[in-house]
Amino acid sequence: MGSPLPSESELVEMYGVARNTVRNAVAHLRERGYVETVAKAGHVREGAHACR
Repeated sequence: MGSPLPSESELVEMYGVARNTVRNAVAHLRERGYVETVAKAGHVREGAHACR
């Protein structure tokens, strides 16, 4: 696994978008294998297919 991504609230502030937009974007990336959610860690990490 790669590095942790910023939290939802950090991404909302960084990009000036709604929390729902961040959730949809992360879901989109997860469906395509670019990120994976680590349940016990409570955050999203880059997956094996992440762009470099």
